[in-house]
Amino acid sequence: MAASEPERQCLMSRRPITTLLGSLVSLSLLTLLSACAQQREPGYYNIPRESTTTDALQRAQGAGSGTAPSQLQFGFGDQNTKPANPAPTAAPATAATPGSPAAPAAGTSAPSALPSVLTETRTYLGTVPCPDSNVCSATRMTLTLAPDGQWRARNAMLTGNAPAQTAMGCWFLTGTDPTRVVLQSGNQAYAALELIQSNVWRVMRLNGQAPLLDARLTRQADIDPIDELASHPAQACPTH
Repeated sequence: MAASEPERQCLMSRRPITTLLGSLVSLSLLTLLSACAQQREPGYYNIPRESTTTDALQRAQGAGSGTAPSQLQFGFGDQNTKPANPAPTAAPATAATPGSPAAPAAGTSAPSALPSVLTETRTYLGTVPCPDSNVCSATRMTLTLAPDGQWRARNAMLTGNAPAQTAMGCWFLTGTDPTRVVLQSGNQAYAALELIQSNVWRVMRLNGQAPLLDARLTRQADIDPIDELASHPAQACPTH
């Protein structure tokens, strides 16, 4: 049965309303989804792929970073443990007097007057020829210099069965270009040395005499404390 003209017009008028309602619902859903998406941080859903290299690095590095302990310094005098980088302390303010040098700013220190070769304990070894080959033989000299001004030495004859001789005392800086030091034992000068390379000393004089041949002492990897002198009291050497 065909619809009448009024019914047909009513049906045609309902279609735009239904279409409009559908568009409004779709627009509302899109707006809601957009709002939810904005609540997440950028890249929230971009999960990185697993990587064996990244995992290995994370396991090796750990959560924190470690600092290697500072290398121990060996010397003859008393050495208290000090932090590697102590925090600078502000010096008390003092009134400057006319003609007096300006005090250094807080947190700064004056440069050391010692060459770097003398600022840490080092052991040197070499062969020293005798000044008179008809009287004595060459000796194997082991010398350890400490930054507190002390030195210890061992001289072992290369021939014969004579026991090694030891000596100790204070060293004094006598030149900086090139670096020169004098080893003093009591009131006597034991030896005079001159730095010819960063790790090599030339023996200029030993027991008051110059060697017949060039004598050099080369730095060693290990420090020799000259254990034969361990029972002797430490020397009270002047501060350099």
